Amino acid sequence: MELQQLQYFLVAAQYEHITKAANSLHIAQPALSQSIKRLEAELGVKLFDRKKGGISLSASGKLLVEELKPIMQSLDSLPKKLQDTAKKRHQTIHLNVLAASILVTNCIIAYKEKHPEVNFEFVQSQSATDYDLCITATLPRRNPAANQNLLEENFFLAVPSDSKYAGYESIELKEVAGEGFIFMADTRPIRSICDQFCIEAGFTPDIVFESMNFEAVRSLISAGLGVGFWPEYSWESAGRSNKMVLLPITSPECKRDIIITYNKEFSDSPVVEDFYKFLMDYAMECKEQHQQARLQKN
Repeated sequence: MELQQLQYFLVAAQYEHITKAANSLHIAQPALSQSIKRLEAELGVKLFDRKKGGISLSASGKLLVEELKPIMQSLDSLPKKLQDTAKKRHQTIHLNVLAASILVTNCIIAYKEKHPEVNFEFVQSQSATDYDLCITATLPRRNPAANQNLLEENFFLAVPSDSKYAGYESIELKEVAGEGFIFMADTRPIRSICDQFCIEAGFTPDIVFESMNFEAVRSLISAGLGVGFWPEYSWESAGRSNKMVLLPITSPECKRDIIITYNKEFSDSPVVEDFYKFLMDYAMECKEQHQQARLQKN
């Protein structure tokens, strides 16, 4: 049973006249008659009752028409669905965000205001390979040359506002070696980076709480349950909490490189290229705004 046979059958059923149906299909009348006969032979039923001056659908023919209608409608709409899917795929940017999630999310919001037709798929997986862009972080000067630095970011030490450290202008990390630390969970690059800061300061941190999001870190530190690291740009300002103070760390150097990998083996789309450039510009604007805010504060 072929698709063309079914299409010919439906046209014959519409006209209930072989000659008129053949003319509509731009084929010879015998070709249409033979096609219908082959279909009837394959199905083992009569689809038409022959009568003088034309044909009429049999009971089996009427049932076949009803069964075929939704199938043929679906087939007719299939090219557009495929084109729409391809267009959506072309306008979907796949992101693997392992660092700076707040900065990236805010960038997406800003980009969508200018390009509402673009869609985003957002994952956070160390093992993912099916992405257009990956945003992650490393210790300074340790990122592969093939990657592009998004920005260099300092870390502050976040302490409760009622702690003995709150009045400090800055701090050496070794001064809090005996304190309990509140860290991000060890599934994120930020965790290994912060572990390394403590190792370079000469101690292993006493981790009293771990969390998957920075809001929980903020809340736990504000509640006086420990101290923690706070990245300068990529998390929202700690200013919303008057129960936490951010101290510059003078020793060791507590920085990271936020880097972006453009996975051209997965996709080489103009839409991805445009967002890539937008993200780079957005990150620099964010850095400049933070620097201006610090200058005004000082």
